[in-house]
Amino acid sequence: MSTTEKIAVITDSCADVPEELAERYHMFVLPMRIICSDGEYRDGIDIHAEDIYGKLKKEMPKSSTPGGADVEDTFAEIRRQGYTKAVAILLSGGLSGTVNHVRLEAEDLEGLEVKVYDSRQASIGIGAIALQAAEYVEAGMGFEELKEKIEGLIAGTKVFFSIDTLEYLQKGGRIGKAAALAGMLLDIKPILSFDAEGEIYTAAKVRTRKQVEKKLLQLVEELKEENRPCNLLIADGGAPAERDALEKKLVQVIPDSRHLYRAKIGAALSIYLGSGLLGAGIQYLD
Repeated sequence: MSTTEKIAVITDSCADVPEELAERYHMFVLPMRIICSDGEYRDGIDIHAEDIYGKLKKEMPKSSTPGGADVEDTFAEIRRQGYTKAVAILLSGGLSGTVNHVRLEAEDLEGLEVKVYDSRQASIGIGAIALQAAEYVEAGMGFEELKEKIEGLIAGTKVFFSIDTLEYLQKGGRIGKAAALAGMLLDIKPILSFDAEGEIYTAAKVRTRKQVEKKLLQLVEELKEENRPCNLLIADGGAPAERDALEKKLVQVIPDSRHLYRAKIGAALSIYLGSGLLGAGIQYLD
């Protein structure tokens, strides 16, 4: 344990960390850039998921890594606040160049040592890793131990999610290993996840929307290990009622989790996922 190191936790807006938790743990969130026909926006600051749902009806916006100025300003603010170390837990390198961008910006920073991680996840998968890391920092964990813990959290986090259509993933070039499903019948509902390399793959598929909840619960329950400390993860994109129903059943299936982290999909990921996403997962802490 350490009382001398002041460690900052950085993530990006695709982690979908609820604002109140980001504030609670003093996290630094780098906003993704979103380019639309009417201009450029910053995810979670001047554009949100509901805006994207509307824009998708007439155009395919593009996303980009956080702006260089945003990254530089964040590092400057971290140093101004007296931090000497930082961990950055970021969107899967299989979806974005954010990890490489931030890693380059972090090189040769004076007075601030930054360890950059590819979460190999998106949304609540990243968010849960960052939040658990922030909890460890608050408890006084030292930098070297924290770095080891984060590696374990990345390996121990698994999220499954269902979307209504693969159209936007395909158009945006983010479909990964789920590409084989793209030409299938419209009534197939794929359950997607991230593999060990951080690429999207098809974990399962069901025929109807009603079967999605049951399959998500089944996939998470199959990962259940008795007496192993864990957090539960749940997310939605424009499907809050279904998320609430799924959450109630998830905590019945795994009633002894330490935390239940919730996320609403933000603007940047909504470009590729559309509305109607439902997700659930588990994170092991050792």
